[in-house]
Amino acid sequence: MSLTPYLPACSGCGRCCHLVVELRPGDCIPEELIACHDGVPCMDQRGDGACVALDPLTALCTLYESRPQTCRDFARGGTLCRQVLSL
Repeated sequence: MSLTPYLPACSGCGRCCHLVVELRPGDCIPEELIACHDGVPCMDQRGDGACVALDPLTALCTLYESRPQTCRDFARGGTLCRQVLSL
């Protein structure tokens, strides 16, 4: 029996997509999806804090193949993931 709390499937959660995503050099994101926070380019967010690239119906990234490096580096089950899930 595992003592590790269950983690929902990434395609069904989307909570990490409510974090501010700082863009890095090399990220190819359409300008209309970018907002600046204190001069730092980030993914824009909707009023509820969700990333503008998050499909509200499917909780899937509409830019998945070209998503920012920050998103690519996000570790499912890692410390930040567990904090977002409050585990």
